[in-house]
Amino acid sequence: MIQVHFAEILSGYYERTTLLYELSDIFGSLPAPLFTFLVGMSLYISVKRQEEAGKPELAIADRNLRRGTQIFFFGLIFAALIWTPAEVFGWDILTLIGAALLIVFPLRKLKDNRLVAIILLIVIASPLLRIWSNYYSHWNQWGEFVPASSLKSVLLGFTLNGYFPLLPWLIFPLCGYLVSRACFGNGQPHLPKFIIPTGIGLVLAALGLALIETTLDLSAAPAIGGYLSPLSFYPASTTYLALTLGIIFLLFTLTFRFFDQNNNQTNDSAFIRFCRRYSRYALSAYIIHHAVVVWPVLAAANISGKRDIWFYYGDVVPTYLALIIALVFVALFYLVLIWWDKKDGRYSFEWLLRRLTG
Repeated sequence: MIQVHFAEILSGYYERTTLLYELSDIFGSLPAPLFTFLVGMSLYISVKRQEEAGKPELAIADRNLRRGTQIFFFGLIFAALIWTPAEVFGWDILTLIGAALLIVFPLRKLKDNRLVAIILLIVIASPLLRIWSNYYSHWNQWGEFVPASSLKSVLLGFTLNGYFPLLPWLIFPLCGYLVSRACFGNGQPHLPKFIIPTGIGLVLAALGLALIETTLDLSAAPAIGGYLSPLSFYPASTTYLALTLGIIFLLFTLTFRFFDQNNNQTNDSAFIRFCRRYSRYALSAYIIHHAVVVWPVLAAANISGKRDIWFYYGDVVPTYLALIIALVFVALFYLVLIWWDKKDGRYSFEWLLRRLTG
């Protein structure tokens, strides 16, 4: 996530056709589906723990309602403060996560086959709805979503046309919840439960690879008229959905096998501690790394007296240097996470969310 944003914001204008940038873009297309998949998984684990602690259904629903609503408004505030108020209705991933918590929670008691039916319906309907909404008329020639002020455009951006609209992105938290319930629902998890998601992952990954009709240029604007569309992040094409879901299912089973199944051997490793810290402060890392890379770009344009506040966007340093800067940020911010751990996360965005949620 940090890698792809630093590369895009610092070098994505003139260097987007270079091999290094394209590789960065390809690897950077996985975090968003993975995060939203984990939203569904985290929701299942959180609700299950509250139920086991004896919390009444109304209290659990109230907590989820407040948490989802707060993350949604965090997303709107984040867009206004980081990307300027003009981008408030660009529909970032935080608004998607907040909305997903509010939507998946009341659907969680549906039977597996009904949840699968909803997922398939979203996959089938999304390309047709994008055609109906004239998707590309809401994007400019640089591949950027252009938020509009009318209520209709705002709603279409939220549901279909924004950076992370509900359709089709809602399938990832739904899949995360469904897989978690299947694997962790009855007693202790064990490897045989993971045969089905492994098989599904292989099938989906193979399907995604088979559907690819063009090069892996995620910045291209593919036709969206059919379901055999090229690999595309904006919009999330059927090819992209199948391939990334397949990869996520396989990653889920592999990480369970090599980390959870070998907990005694890996529990205290430096790698696990590193991952846990970044996981614990994922919201803070997301917000702060954007501020670190976006605000200097805006400040430079302002200091230079440029009329276009985005004059330096994507044209600051070569891609290799942007990636080095990203690595430096990851290392330095990790020191901040260690300090936050010693202070029990005080003043982090996670700490603020806990205080607001209760």
